[in-house]
Amino acid sequence: MKPSERELANADFLSGSFVTIPYLWLSRYCELGLSPSECIVLLQIFAAIQVEKRDFLTPQELGERCAMTSAEAASHIERLVHKGFLTIGERMDDQGTHSNYFDLKPLWTRLRGRDPHHTPVREWRKDTVTLFEEEFGRPLSGIECEQIRQWMERDGHPEWLIVEALREAVLANKYSFKYIDRVLYDWYRNRVRTKAELEAYRQSYRERNKARDQAAATSTTNKSHTSAPKSASKPVRDERYSAFYQLFPDS
Repeated sequence: MKPSERELANADFLSGSFVTIPYLWLSRYCELGLSPSECIVLLQIFAAIQVEKRDFLTPQELGERCAMTSAEAASHIERLVHKGFLTIGERMDDQGTHSNYFDLKPLWTRLRGRDPHHTPVREWRKDTVTLFEEEFGRPLSGIECEQIRQWMERDGHPEWLIVEALREAVLANKYSFKYIDRVLYDWYRNRVRTKAELEAYRQSYRERNKARDQAAATSTTNKSHTSAPKSASKPVRDERYSAFYQLFPDS
C-alpha cells in the first residue's frame, strides 16, 4: 500500500527515536501527587535512559533540558526522592570509580499501589542475580552471570546455598567471585547439603578457630618464658698455623 501524503510529510521524525512511558503513570500523575514540572523532569530521565543509555543527569543538564535553572532541577529531584518516586543509587566499576544513577523502581512501586517508604525486614531474596548486584554495588557482567548459572546447573549448588556463600563474602568484606567459589567448594568438600548441616559446619568452624587461637596464645606465652640457649663460642684460630687451616678448612 502506498504511504499517504501525511505519512510522507511526517517521515522525518517518525523514523527517529521515541520514548516509552506507562499510560497508567500519564493518566494518574495528578492522583499520585506529581506536579507537571516533576513529570517533565521524570520524562527527561526516561529519555536519557531509553535513548541515550545514560542513567544519570546532573542538575545543570536536567535544567537545560527542562528550561529550568540547575537549582530548580535539583529541587525537583529532591522532592521526587522525598515523595518516594525516585532514588539515587551509587555503584563502583571495575576500576574502582564511583558513579551515581537514577533508580525508577520507587515510581513503579507507587503505580502498583504500594508505599515505597515502607521498608520491610531485609530478606535474602530468591532473585540471586539482583541480590549479587545489590551487594556488589554494580551490574554483573555476562561472565559473572554465567558463573552463577554454572554453580546451579553444572555444580548442582542450590540457590539458597549460593546466597549463603554470598553472605559469607559480605561478612568477610570479600567481594570476589573467586572467594565465593572457594566457599562453595569448601562446603561441598565437607558434605554440606542442608541448612542444618551448614549451621553445624559453621559452629564446628568457629570452635576450631577458637581452639587454634588459644593454642597460638599458649605457645607464645611458653616461648616468652624459655630462655634462648647460649651459642657455643667459635674457637679462635692461631694465625701461626694458617697454612694448616688452608689445607684443612674444616678443622
